[in-house]
Amino acid sequence: MTYWQFRRRLYQHALKQWLDSLTQVGTGIVALFPMAMYALLLLPLLALGVLGDKDAAGQSYFFTLWGYLLLCYCWISMQKEALTGADYNLYDSSLPVSPGQRAVTNLGLLLYAANVFIAAPLVVLLVMVVSHAVELVTTPIAEVVTQLFPLTALLLLAFYYCRSALGTQRPWLSLFLLPLVVMPWLASLATPAMCLIVVPVAILIERWIKLPSWPLTFLPDDLWRLFLQQDLSTGRPTILRGVVILLLLILGAIFVQHISPDARGAASAFFAVVLGIISATKLLELQSMRQRLELYLATLPVSSSSITFQSLGYCLFFSLPFIVLMLLFSLFDLSHWCLFLLIYVATQAGILLRPNYYLAFPLVAGILVLVIFLLV
Repeated sequence: MTYWQFRRRLYQHALKQWLDSLTQVGTGIVALFPMAMYALLLLPLLALGVLGDKDAAGQSYFFTLWGYLLLCYCWISMQKEALTGADYNLYDSSLPVSPGQRAVTNLGLLLYAANVFIAAPLVVLLVMVVSHAVELVTTPIAEVVTQLFPLTALLLLAFYYCRSALGTQRPWLSLFLLPLVVMPWLASLATPAMCLIVVPVAILIERWIKLPSWPLTFLPDDLWRLFLQQDLSTGRPTILRGVVILLLLILGAIFVQHISPDARGAASAFFAVVLGIISATKLLELQSMRQRLELYLATLPVSSSSITFQSLGYCLFFSLPFIVLMLLFSLFDLSHWCLFLLIYVATQAGILLRPNYYLAFPLVAGILVLVIFLLV
C-alpha cells in the first residue's frame, strides 16, 4: 500500500464515521434532506453560470459568489479531521515519508475532497482557453484579462478557502461580516469585478487582525453552559445547520429576484416553512444529549420540566443569529414571519411529544394554514 492509498483510506473511513455520527445525533437536517450532502455538490455547477459571466448583475453575482465560497470553506472545514488524519497523527508521523511526498499527498487529498469546487471552474477555464486559443492570441491583453478574470479569480479564491479551512485562520471578515455590512448597498455598488477585488482585500485584513478568544468562564454553571460546551466540542452539526440556513437564504434571495412578483409570496412561504423546521430541529441535538447524560442530569437539583424549558430557551437563543440574517435578507413579510413562528413551534412540539414522527406536526400545521388561506 502506498502512502497515498493509506491516507485516502483514512480519509474515507473518517468521513464515513462522521456521516454516521450525524445520523445518530439526529440533527434533523440529514433526516429532512437524505440527499442533502450530495445535492450540495450540485450547487457549484449551477453557480458557474453566474460566476463565469463578467456582465452578470452585481447583486446576483455577489450572493452567488458568497454562497459558493462559504460552501467551499465549510465543506472542507467539516472534513478537516478526516483530511488531516487526526486520529492517526502519531502513527502517520512515524512513517518513513519525505516532507515533499507528504506535502504532495496533503495537496492531493485536499483537491480530492474539494472535487467540484476546484475542478468545475478549472475545467471551464481550460475549455475557454483551449477552444478560443486563436482568439486569445490575437485579442488585446486587456480584453483577455477581462474575459478570464472572473473564473481565474474564483479558482484562486476557492483554493485559498480550501487551504484556509485546514488551518486556524477564520474568515470572519471576508465570509461573514463584510457580506452582511455591504448588503444594503448591493444594488447600487456591486459589480462582478468589485466583488472579486473586495474579497482579497478583506482576506488581507482578517489575516492581519486576529479574532480574540472568548472563554466560557463568564457563563453561570447551569445547563446553558453545558449546552454551549456541547456545541463547541461537537461543532459539525452546528456548522452544518448554520451553513444550510445561510445557503437557503442566499438561494432564496437569488430565486426571489428572478421570479414574477405574483409568485414571490408563495416562494417566501416555502422558505419560511423549511427554515422554521431546520431552526427548530436544534432541539433534537439537545434531546439526544439529554439521553446520553441522563444519569448525570438526574443528580442535579433541576426538574425534568425545567430542563425542557431551558432547552427550549437555548434553542431560541441559538436561532437568534439566523433570525437576524433573515431580517437582513428581507425575504419575509409579516405573514411569512407568522408562518415561520408557527412551523418552529409545531416542530419543537413534535420533537417533545412524538420525536419519531416530529415532521408530521409542521406538515399538519402547514396544511391547515394552506386550507385557511384558500378559504379566506
